Amino acid sequence: MTQATRKPTPVGDILLYEYLEPTGLKIIDLAEMLKVHRNTVSALVNNNRKLTPDMAFRLAAVFETSVEFWLNLQNSVDIWEVMHDTRAQQEISRVTPLNDFLAQRAGQVV
Repeated sequence: MTQATRKPTPVGDILLYEYLEPTGLKIIDLAEMLKVHRNTVSALVNNNRKLTPDMAFRLAAVFETSVEFWLNLQNSVDIWEVMHDTRAQQEISRVTPLNDFLAQRAGQVV
């Protein structure tokens, strides 16, 4: 499966454009429904905070969706960001695969 070259839509954008705006809800309203502080929702909607599993459960309960829907949105963004982060890719390229590690260790005299 090939990953999209365009960054996936973040959770905050989905919340804003697919749920808040169409229903006329404000951040404070959603925070009240989720039983969290408005700053928590604001940071999520403004894409300044990543979605946690706890928040995914809360959003699923409020909007009658699946937890997986919300987690998959966040997961797609997370994967895209790592794939497009030069520094992260350099670090990952330095990782030793298990078989190579075991072969190196087997070749050493203890």
